[in-house]
Amino acid sequence: MSAIPTQVPWRRFVCLLRDLGYRPLKARRGSLRQFFSPTHNPNLISFHEPHPGDTLHKATLCDSLRRLKLSTDEFVQLLGKH
Repeated sequence: MSAIPTQVPWRRFVCLLRDLGYRPLKARRGSLRQFFSPTHNPNLISFHEPHPGDTLHKATLCDSLRRLKLSTDEFVQLLGKH
């Protein structure tokens, strides 16, 4: 079993979402970012872009995996592409 990294840059996380078929929706005010996928469940998912800085930390990544319904191994495999 693979381990979740302690941190991942936001841009790399967004690339992972794109690989899953999610596309960003137009940003509104603040740091909330929404992504839509017609083929995945959930279809619409929201994340807060980290600030200051651009790094998602392990606790946030674990929550994101749960929300995306991804296993740790699937997540690490997708990260390996970038």
